[in-house]
Amino acid sequence: MKFELKIDIDELNYPQAIRALLPYIKKEDLPIPDVVKNAAETPGVLENFLKFIPKEKQDEMILKAFEKNKVRIIAKAHKMADKAGVDLTISDISLTEQTDDVIVIN
Repeated sequence: MKFELKIDIDELNYPQAIRALLPYIKKEDLPIPDVVKNAAETPGVLENFLKFIPKEKQDEMILKAFEKNKVRIIAKAHKMADKAGVDLTISDISLTEQTDDVIVIN
């Protein structure tokens, strides 16, 4: 049997998301300056940098980094499940932008 887990995220704290992803992705896949990546754990660094990037660009950055690194993220998820004693195989993961556009048909 195959299951699908779907989680809708309404709000995302980008500095926290970037800090969480950094250990599992190739740093060069994040289009931010190396000095910011290297100081990501310092309070305020990511927050101050992201103030100057439009939200749409932040969305795009997270989506691209996730897509380019999903094999690495799946591998880490397998390790975490194994450590917790859960036997599973993740076949795929995805992160997509969901729009709230509504089409009205008369």
